[in-house]
Amino acid sequence: MEKYERINKKYRYNQDKLVYTKEQVIERLRSKFKAKEFSKEKLLDLVNDDQLEYAKIFSCLYIDDSAVLLKLFSDGEREIHKEDIMDNRENPLNPKKVKKKEWEYNHILLDEQEGRRLDIILESQDDTYISGFIVRGNSEKLNRYLNALIEGAQIQLKAASEDINDEYFQFYLEKIEMFGFLK
Repeated sequence: MEKYERINKKYRYNQDKLVYTKEQVIERLRSKFKAKEFSKEKLLDLVNDDQLEYAKIFSCLYIDDSAVLLKLFSDGEREIHKEDIMDNRENPLNPKKVKKKEWEYNHILLDEQEGRRLDIILESQDDTYISGFIVRGNSEKLNRYLNALIEGAQIQLKAASEDINDEYFQFYLEKIEMFGFLK
């Protein structure tokens, strides 16, 4: 608990600097990870997603720079990619069984599975701050980084707890310290 009290003190001092608008988050993702925007319509399954409200999804970004991806994936995640690559080679997509309009979508899924691409889907309920996100392609590091960027606004809007005993708040404190957001 002493650790969280120490981080919480730094958090309280820097609290106003830890709230990022949706535009600021996108700019950070572009500059730090070379993220590029794409249309949400390309992800055919997104309309049925139960985590985000489709109409409130305002941006989809992808990361496909191999040097950046190398830093974002853990050894365990890379092992899963290797297994998926082997499985996909043994059971390749059959162009005759995939509808033409689903071809690009299927290749996006393959790139996510095999570690050549990460997709970030961002939702905003109030058109100012990000209310929810999904990282497709499984990068725990990128998930945690986004949590550190987004949770400050949720706390300000009282959609998240600021109780030092709350495990989600503790998780947030760990992430903002881990990624150097506290001075």
